[in-house]
Amino acid sequence: MFIRWLGYMKNIKKLILLFAVCCISLSAGTNTVQACPMCKIAAEDAGNDRLPQAYMASILAMLSMPTLIFTVLGVSLYRISDKEQQIADQLNNKTEK
Repeated sequence: MFIRWLGYMKNIKKLILLFAVCCISLSAGTNTVQACPMCKIAAEDAGNDRLPQAYMASILAMLSMPTLIFTVLGVSLYRISDKEQQIADQLNNKTEK
């Protein structure tokens, strides 16, 4: 069923529109988050030199997750589409002979 759905989404304009609608709908329900203005001072006053590095590492990990998820999803969809196209080409070649 999903592969059939990919066949309907050949038009790139529809795909871009779907992506835009998904992004807008996901961002519509979120609120702006503000960090505590004293967090930097509290981390520096803790006496632990590794604490700011730990915060930085956790922020980088959180920022990399969406990129990783979308990359894996995109590569997977590309492979599925490419494999389906190869199968369709093979079937067309058999019927032409």
